[in-house]
Amino acid sequence: MKIFRFLTIALVALTLIGCQEAGESTTDLRLHLTSPRFSQRSLIPTSGDLTIDHFVIEADGPKEQSVTITTHDKEVLLGNLSTGWWTIKATAYNSSDTALVYGSTTALLSAKTNRTTVELGTLVGSGALDLTLMWDPGQVADDVRVECILYDQDLKEVAIDPLVVDKKAGSATISSNLAAGSYFVRVRLFSQETAVSGAGEAVRIIDNTTSDGTIDLIIGDLSTAYTLVVVNKTGLPIEGTVSATPDPPVSGEAVTMVWQPIALAEGIQLEDLDITWYCEGVEVASGSSTFVSTPAAGTHRYDVIINHPTLGSMGSTSLLCTMPLTLKGGE
Repeated sequence: MKIFRFLTIALVALTLIGCQEAGESTTDLRLHLTSPRFSQRSLIPTSGDLTIDHFVIEADGPKEQSVTITTHDKEVLLGNLSTGWWTIKATAYNSSDTALVYGSTTALLSAKTNRTTVELGTLVGSGALDLTLMWDPGQVADDVRVECILYDQDLKEVAIDPLVVDKKAGSATISSNLAAGSYFVRVRLFSQETAVSGAGEAVRIIDNTTSDGTIDLIIGDLSTAYTLVVVNKTGLPIEGTVSATPDPPVSGEAVTMVWQPIALAEGIQLEDLDITWYCEGVEVASGSSTFVSTPAAGTHRYDVIINHPTLGSMGSTSLLCTMPLTLKGGE
């Protein structure tokens, strides 16, 4: 990126050609104009806006004599000027007739004075800065903030209007009126109070012109170490055993079945479990690890379904209970 350099234009008065007239001394003034081009800049205005197209020269001298000319040429001949002290003013304009830079000098014109110089070193007027900053909102936290500081050509901080920030869109804008001149804008983007991007741009302000542009704040850092902790929120199926008393069952007598867990996971207590008893697929009891039943003669399947709020922890345990047949008459 090329940084804009301050403009200096020399306005040179050359070759004072003396001529004597009866009772009055007059001379011709030949002006030689030189104007180095502005270097190209990365920010606005365009190079065309900063290129000198023509000069307006105003000269005031003795006997209330004055001359005003507009010229595109490098050499201008001003004829029949009275000898004596002259004030010469020159203003440079671009092709849009916007004044860029101004200078003046006072010089004694005489037969012996053959050169004078007007340096154009005063910038003219004021303009506006309209700047937009853009970033990817998906790469920053909600506390994102933008720091924008403007410096003049002597790197002294210049007061500007506050930024208007749109965090959701990832943008910030600044609009401020400034005296014509060269400036440097420095921008930094912070997320979680850490600088994640920044930029610097040279800015030129010219008279009655808005310098506008956009700066993209690229967040390009790659983290060298990012700690990722994986927390498993699922559990293993809860295991257990079922015992029956008496064993073997006695015909016509109740059977007490008890479910007992095997190595409950850390943080899980027996009272935290949801226990439901099924007999051959039909729910017969719930809420307790103990179930009492008097089965009919034959073999019956009992299932205990154990549940817990931990994802994936549901388990089951089964028991086959064989109740003997009751014989009548001692058979």
